Amino acid sequence: MEQGVLQLTLRWDGGHILAAGVASTRPAAARVLRGLPLAQVLEFVPRLFSLCRCAQDAAARLSLQAARGQGPALAASAAQTLTVALEAIGEHLWRLLLDWPPLCGQPSRKSEFLLWRKRLQGVVDAAAATALGTCLLDWLDSERPPLFDDCTTGAPVALLPRLAAADWGVHLDSDVLCELPTFAGQPAETGALARHAEDAQVAPLLAFGQRLQARLAARHADLRWLAQGLVQPARLSAWLDAAMVAEGCGLARVETARGTLLHRIELDGERVASYRIVAPTEWNFHPRGAFVREITGRRVATRAEAELAARRLALSLDPCVSFAVAVDDA
Repeated sequence: MEQGVLQLTLRWDGGHILAAGVASTRPAAARVLRGLPLAQVLEFVPRLFSLCRCAQDAAARLSLQAARGQGPALAASAAQTLTVALEAIGEHLWRLLLDWPPLCGQPSRKSEFLLWRKRLQGVVDAAAATALGTCLLDWLDSERPPLFDDCTTGAPVALLPRLAAADWGVHLDSDVLCELPTFAGQPAETGALARHAEDAQVAPLLAFGQRLQARLAARHADLRWLAQGLVQPARLSAWLDAAMVAEGCGLARVETARGTLLHRIELDGERVASYRIVAPTEWNFHPRGAFVREITGRRVATRAEAELAARRLALSLDPCVSFAVAVDDA
């Protein structure tokens, strides 16, 4: 399925970014699932998404199990949890080793990434997971996020709270919220920053308004937490869950490298009556969300500087589709 693109538009007056806009061509993937026989849902979901495929598959399976009444609250299996955690680790490493270096004037670390990917693919049991987690923790001890002199001038959006699947039921009651999600009526940010805002390396950066730098520090903290989870698998139980939120209606929450992923399915016998998906990109690139709020008002001297600032900010918010930046004169 075509994944779409994010078009990020800046209005620049030669000194400041006066305004910003976000237009998305991401298709509403959940709509194609409505009316399908339940047996086909689990076949379709992994084919609909090119990124976070394991997380999407786990969310679909867990939400369907919950809707069928297979327990008031469901925990994922150990194998399911491990697969999703390994995927998140791979996504983090992709960003850190392939995408961030060029935006910092450094060469991509492709050979290093390929080595980590091979190690991730080689995890077939608990012993291999432990070995990988230990190796990753040692590597993180020598890694440092790139440094940026950034400072948010406007009021930032709130960070999305960590809620269990059962608690999300009342917040996901319309299709509009799937495409333009809000929490307590306001846009919010999900992702590593929301999970690790109180980390000792992250909190001081937030206090000084350095949110881009805080996101990078939080990504490192998230990667460390996941590596520790490979060594101590019980930690990972908080990463995903599901619950029946009404008769014949199940909701699953799966954490991903990009943030919280939600699937809500409502059954009509052996068919799908309603399916809703809220992905992290819909939170972080809401038209009134984190990207627009933080880039607006930024002082930049050149068009190239404006585009680079937008690319860095967008990458820190980690969209699950490609994005393009356009700078228009005010």
